[in-house]
Amino acid sequence: MTATFWTVAALFCGVAFFIVLVPLWRHGRRGGRWSFTGIAAALAIVPLALFLYSQVSNWDPVLAERAGREAALVDELARRLEQNPGDLQGWRLLAASYMQLGRYAEGRAAYQHVWSLTREPDDALKLAYAESQILTERATLGGEAGRLVEEVLASQPADPKALWYGGHVALEHGREDDARTRWTTLLAMDLPEPLAQAVQGQLAGLGGAAASGGEAAAASATEIKLSVTLGPGLALTDLAPGAQLFIIARAAEGGPPIAVIRRPPSALPGEFSLSDANVMIEGRSLAAYPEITVVARVSHSGQPTAQSGDWQAEAVVRPGAPETVALVIDQVVQ
Repeated sequence: MTATFWTVAALFCGVAFFIVLVPLWRHGRRGGRWSFTGIAAALAIVPLALFLYSQVSNWDPVLAERAGREAALVDELARRLEQNPGDLQGWRLLAASYMQLGRYAEGRAAYQHVWSLTREPDDALKLAYAESQILTERATLGGEAGRLVEEVLASQPADPKALWYGGHVALEHGREDDARTRWTTLLAMDLPEPLAQAVQGQLAGLGGAAASGGEAAAASATEIKLSVTLGPGLALTDLAPGAQLFIIARAAEGGPPIAVIRRPPSALPGEFSLSDANVMIEGRSLAAYPEITVVARVSHSGQPTAQSGDWQAEAVVRPGAPETVALVIDQVVQ
């Protein structure tokens, strides 16, 4: 462990020791006797605390020190490049380092300088520069950053990062089908679990993954017919402009969404049909579940995850049943 760790540990142990020892001292003055058991307990605090901290702490002093060294090296590189504004590779390294450290505004400024030095930017630079803009100002999805992402997708349609940001660019321009197709393509790749969950979350907001031609033709084979209305006391006029209606199907025992429909709240009251065309992950089918829990939720934030204040209704249904299930949205999420 590092000197910094031991210094901080000693400081906190000293404070703990002081907190325990002062009451013992006062008790000894009043009663004329010291509690040797209490003193022993106080003395045991330091080794016990250090042992427990070393076993259960999730703070890694080695990693923390290394991060500090990396940040110092990046700052030193920045100071040197101020004297060498024409060092293209140096500035490109600096920009990438800033982004890696999460210093996006500085990364964007550095990439802007790289861009000014580059006559014919390659796809990697286009995508990196676009990312730095998007992470500092989402509105750039509809401007230069969005244009750069589209250029990369035109030449590299299977680039994972381009597909991710390309989905957001398509949504910014109201092209939900393009966004769904791009994220469905991305989800089919071998993604790390956190990224796969993020892509699934985005697809949930769009009503599920894009279906292939054969699947789309067979989508109506198993469906859940729904009639969704608002209950008394709830009015569309009370909703913010960004509100959305989500109809979400899950296995009766719980788990991630199987299928999702997303519509504006103005679709209420209305008739809806959940089918395999709305599934989240290619290859899954509503027919594989004997019972499904369906939730109709009006999200005030526009996000598919339930939040306090959202309106919803819930029912357990059988996929393929001929009758229409009536859902009256009259519950408020607490």
